[in-house]
Amino acid sequence: MKLRFKILETNRTLVEAKDGLYNLLGVKPGSLDIFLETFTGSSPSHQDALRRFISSRFGSQIEALTDEDLPDTDPRGYSTSLSKVKALLSNGVLYWWYQLFGLEAAQLLVRYQVISYYMDLEDAIESISFEGKGYSEITSEDFAKLPEEDKNIIYEKHFWEDYLDSFFDKQMAQASDTGNKYAGGAGIPSGLFGTMNDWWMSTDGRGIMRAEMREASNELYQQFRKEDSAEEPPEQKQPQWFEKGVNAWDDDAVGYDKREDVPKPS
Repeated sequence: MKLRFKILETNRTLVEAKDGLYNLLGVKPGSLDIFLETFTGSSPSHQDALRRFISSRFGSQIEALTDEDLPDTDPRGYSTSLSKVKALLSNGVLYWWYQLFGLEAAQLLVRYQVISYYMDLEDAIESISFEGKGYSEITSEDFAKLPEEDKNIIYEKHFWEDYLDSFFDKQMAQASDTGNKYAGGAGIPSGLFGTMNDWWMSTDGRGIMRAEMREASNELYQQFRKEDSAEEPPEQKQPQWFEKGVNAWDDDAVGYDKREDVPKPS
């Protein structure tokens, strides 16, 4: 699997559409759909599950907060600052979890969301079937015959095994304010070109998210490891550069490790 990095100006029109975001990322369209739906989408099921988890684990602590526990903060559309902060905590806004409950609590909520994502990815992998064979039994010849949506699920699994560190260093690190009105973050730059739902997780807490993603990716690798695969996940790869006009997804496309090695147009 090949990953191209493009150095582009953040364009609000582009990032508003999933195809545009894939263009910015330089990643095969469709190959991160589950991740993007979880962390940049607006799926009610993900938000509802997070709220239920917070309510069951921390509901009493949130209700016990008083005005004296809060730093100065504008109510911004709420009747009081306290009601605003309680609502944002209940919705999982990590900046306020970090401010009021500390790093350990914020990390727990990052871990919950990352594990939820990997459970969705695991379910998708387990749904893949070709002539009675599951993912771990599928050969490269079988893979070529899979429907595109199944190929993209496999691409997504391998993407994190190969490019997780590069993604967090060069993609997630691209913070921007694209006008998203996500809870508790209006006007604040968010990671992944401004598309991440939780700005703190993708900026100040990016290292925590990376560590949780790496651990979950390694566990998923072990779960679906084929008999002829290495016992440990593969070493992280560096993305490659391609000549202008070359389709990086073609099997015979030639990539270059350094931008300066790409032949100049004649």
